[in-house]
Amino acid sequence: MIAALFLAAAAAAGADPTYVVERVVTVGGEVRRTSVFRNGVAVVAREKAGEKKRVLRQPLNEVELQVLTQIVEESYPDLTRLGSVGQSPVEGMVDLRLAPPGREPLFVRFPLSGVQSLGVARIGQALDGLEARMSGPGGIREDLRDWQPSVGDWLELEDGRVGHVIEVAPNGPDFLVRVEIGTGPASIFVSDGELRRITVRRIKK
Repeated sequence: MIAALFLAAAAAAGADPTYVVERVVTVGGEVRRTSVFRNGVAVVAREKAGEKKRVLRQPLNEVELQVLTQIVEESYPDLTRLGSVGQSPVEGMVDLRLAPPGREPLFVRFPLSGVQSLGVARIGQALDGLEARMSGPGGIREDLRDWQPSVGDWLELEDGRVGHVIEVAPNGPDFLVRVEIGTGPASIFVSDGELRRITVRRIKK
């Protein structure tokens, strides 16, 4: 028997949803939200009482977005068949929102350990894999497409080293950036475009 607590399918109010799929897991006072947006950006947000909210963003390539969208589309009919068996409080809850192109937005709520639906399992595996890749060592890549390096910025580079921007100078239409590696004195000179490519994330000091 499928232990779904709530199922609703409703027409979008106004503009179409910007997401393809979104999962919110609430357990032990922690809320973890994983979203895949139609523009190809994935976001993982974790929030816990007394702690600073952590938000990770990563652009997906075209193939990754297509695969996730296909999984959501193929799982959609299965999730529409989930029934309700009441709303007894449980330790862990999952809110799952689906909005594949051409379909009505779908919302399903169920216990973290209570649903055996194939569709839920497929989407869960895909989102678990995405979370693991973004949250693992070296796996979190901040979306830096609009970032302009500034003196004082601290960075984590894709090779694991920590860099500190100590100089930014015009270089034609671009900028030449001097990055001190570690605590110095070694430094590298790269264009701002190349620095965006090799930087995993900015570090707040």
